[in-house]
Amino acid sequence: MKNLIVSADDFGFHKSINEGIAKARKEGIVTSLNLMPTGGAFEDAVRLIKEMDLKEIGAHLSLTETSPSLDAGKVPTLVAKDGRFHRNHTAFFLNFFLKKIDLLQVYLELKNQLDCLQRVGARITNLTSHENIHMVPHILDIFVRLAKEHNIPSMRRLRKEKLPAHFSPRRLYKKSVISYFEKGMGDILNRYGIAATDHFLGFLDAGNIREDSLLVMLDSLEDGTTELMTHPGFLSPEVLDKYKAYLNCEAELAALVSRRVKRLIQNKGIKLVTYGEFLKTKGI
Repeated sequence: MKNLIVSADDFGFHKSINEGIAKARKEGIVTSLNLMPTGGAFEDAVRLIKEMDLKEIGAHLSLTETSPSLDAGKVPTLVAKDGRFHRNHTAFFLNFFLKKIDLLQVYLELKNQLDCLQRVGARITNLTSHENIHMVPHILDIFVRLAKEHNIPSMRRLRKEKLPAHFSPRRLYKKSVISYFEKGMGDILNRYGIAATDHFLGFLDAGNIREDSLLVMLDSLEDGTTELMTHPGFLSPEVLDKYKAYLNCEAELAALVSRRVKRLIQNKGIKLVTYGEFLKTKGI
């Protein structure tokens, strides 16, 4: 049996991203929406959750790109001079490895983000993080603690992916990152009884999935449950101007609503499932 959770990250980041994610959920193959409490369009995302009558969401916690949910003065090691989080994961990890990040401040900020999400009213089935910063051991420890405190039964576990035939240095680098953190991540989640999918896809091509690459991924799907990470959206002028990582979001959206993709899923006998349905198979 091949089960597939298709996750859309960054729900709440920007209104036009929200609109694309909602379309991918209503008309495409997306089954799980990962809500970002620090996004500039969080309230718009909450409105869409109610409009779509969603009963479950994933928590998409952030320590980069957006602004903290707490006052910046309470988490000074997590913010740059402008009071926003560090601009990307590279800047965050540089400060982290230089021991400039206070882990207590990380815990307090992420706890507050989760408290914001619990007020939405939908069940939080799983934890993820913006730019997958939770793969790093000390940050992962905090995510595990929060999962236990908030009764969240599962978490995204990054796993090795097959390199495509025409791989790039960027993909090779990202594969080495996963290889380095994968086992430790699995050991920690297993130790604390936190559920994770059998397979994971989308990290090597994060933000750059297109119809052809998606067809290749789905054609080689393995037995068990796989999470596919996606980033669909619409390119508004502001997103186009400020957030270059989203330049492919409309192509990714087109892939997720593609008839060819839907046909392949049907022909291969792939079952699209939510995180809630996955947890039921685990007796959770």
